[in-house]
Amino acid sequence: MIVSTVYSPILFILVFASFVSGAFLPLLFREGRKATLASFAPSALGSLLVVALSLSIITSGSAIRFSSPLPAAAAPLAMDFYIGGISAFFMLIIGLVTLAVSFYSVGYCAEYYGKRSVRELGFLLNVFVLSMLLVTAANNVFTFLVFWETMSLASFFLVIYEHENISSMKSGITYIVMTHLGTAFIIGAFLLLYFQTGSLSFDVFRTQAPVLPQYTRDLVFGLAVVGFGTKAGIVPLHVWLPQAHPSAPSNVSALMSGVMIKVAIYGLVLFALGFAAPASPADAWLGMLLVAAGAVSSLIGVMYAAIEHDIKRALAFHSVENIGIIVIGLGLSVVFMSFNLVVLASLALLASMYHALNHAIFKSLLFMGAGSVLFSTGTRDMNRMGGLVKRMPWTALLFLVGAVAIAGLPPLNGFVSEWLTFQALLSSYQVPNVALQILVSLAGAAFALTVGLSLATFVKLFGISFLSRPRSEEAENAKEVPRTMIAGMSVMACLCVVLGVLPFLGARLVSSSFGFDLNFVGSPSPFGPLTATYALDGLTSVSSMSMPVVVALMGSAAAGLLGFTAVTTGLSGKTARRINTTWDCGFGMLNERMEYTASSLSQPIRTVFKALYKPHTSIKREHYSDSNVYMNKSVSVVSETRDVFEAGLYTGAVRATESLFDKVRRIQTGKVNSYLLYIMVVLVLFLFLAGVVP
Repeated sequence: MIVSTVYSPILFILVFASFVSGAFLPLLFREGRKATLASFAPSALGSLLVVALSLSIITSGSAIRFSSPLPAAAAPLAMDFYIGGISAFFMLIIGLVTLAVSFYSVGYCAEYYGKRSVRELGFLLNVFVLSMLLVTAANNVFTFLVFWETMSLASFFLVIYEHENISSMKSGITYIVMTHLGTAFIIGAFLLLYFQTGSLSFDVFRTQAPVLPQYTRDLVFGLAVVGFGTKAGIVPLHVWLPQAHPSAPSNVSALMSGVMIKVAIYGLVLFALGFAAPASPADAWLGMLLVAAGAVSSLIGVMYAAIEHDIKRALAFHSVENIGIIVIGLGLSVVFMSFNLVVLASLALLASMYHALNHAIFKSLLFMGAGSVLFSTGTRDMNRMGGLVKRMPWTALLFLVGAVAIAGLPPLNGFVSEWLTFQALLSSYQVPNVALQILVSLAGAAFALTVGLSLATFVKLFGISFLSRPRSEEAENAKEVPRTMIAGMSVMACLCVVLGVLPFLGARLVSSSFGFDLNFVGSPSPFGPLTATYALDGLTSVSSMSMPVVVALMGSAAAGLLGFTAVTTGLSGKTARRINTTWDCGFGMLNERMEYTASSLSQPIRTVFKALYKPHTSIKREHYSDSNVYMNKSVSVVSETRDVFEAGLYTGAVRATESLFDKVRRIQTGKVNSYLLYIMVVLVLFLFLAGVVP
């Protein structure tokens, strides 16, 4: 749906009105289906308007701007919005995912009827989505931080929505502490830019980026990486993510993993390609910082996902993995631009942003699929699932589409962006620096291992959850979810197929948004490092692959196999048909106790990488009698792993902080004389610093 840019300002106002009405309209209804429709019908309409607004800006190359008029003295506090190609690209991601989640939520919220307030959920979710949209549209520091904080607080209350659950409260506290830690670093980066430029406007930051001193650019970039990396879930700042995403309702998990962490990627793009853009080969280390962080995050994320038996927690770790892949591409773009390799920089940026779009689509699909399983079975433990493909066929099919996409298998969309990332990594030999070539090669090796482990992980996730026999009464009694939930997942599944089979659609979106041309005719980019006119003719030799041809070849192979089967069956003539039970190796009747579990299937990975997991196995035996310890009545084995980052880094930091504040608490004597003495000492210190006291 393409809308003339004349209507873009009107669309922006309608988007705002839609989500505001979705937040407050449910208050007019009682709890139940009417309140649910009042929450998510406006959000679905608002999402469609966001998609229309984004496409109109991207395809036309135009932009819109809104500013609130204030006196000159209060100008830094004005609300300033600017939506150009890059903002529109991230708004498009938000709109697409929110549209699917809105459909999904209509059926999903039935789980909360009579238990929790659906009106509160609808209010918080609409505020959450609107704040993310306004973050990507913000054009000065004040506007950005106001809606960044609104986004953080709304998502915090969504994480603790099931507040009677102790684990949800702990996850929420961890999340809010980590997100405000990241915000502190972001504010530090903005303050440095303000001290250097004397302005809080993003327009000024972009224009002054090329003349920033080297040390200022380095410090600003480092602060931004820590600040936005915390929100994105880059290792070792990721500890909140596998806690918060599983604790939130599944429709919220789809938004947090699919969209919210992309808003953090938007912040990294602002700094990496705008406010602290590379200006010389000396800035290549900035890109390598991102490449290294991305490689570590992708590998660590998938390795922890591989051993998880909680389906939502495993998907959360996969978000860490895919954010790492996105950051690798973004870092490579910065490295290539530092050496003025604009064609390769464009390839790396295309790979990164295409994967950001793809991840938003297939990860939201997978979280909605996991939510559907939880909706029907009441459990997130894969060891208690099994056999769901017969009881939930549509959910199983749609989850399988997401699993194939995230595993990077053709012909779905995950393969395209991971293929482009591989090509960007392999092209690093053109960087005129041997040390950087070696480092990028190591990142490429980590990425290759990541892709392999990802495939193994989703074999486990789908096979253990949906195939074989049910391993619990809940799985035995599972039923298919409501149609609205199927509809929401279907939207994302269709996009996985379309962007995989027709990858030029996604490539055009990225190139039009970021200002480079795929048709060998260069065009200026709105960001500093890509302002030159250039052609991407180099891409035809390093990254060209026709996905329709791949689909045709796979279809031909399938048709040939079916034809061969039909011919051989026809030649053999009619044969007697006998039905027997599955070969059981002489055991008799197979049952669910003989199946692989999630833990047993991942045991080899746990053994190979035991230095990372720190596994601990405890065996408990119950004997028939105390006098005969050789006859076991039952044996139970519990194998546990630890997050080495949480145990080795954060646990020690928390203990040190508690110890410090225990000592500080001693100054609270409860005596007024002591407090007056403290005040006098502080006043004397301030007077001394001000030069009043010699």
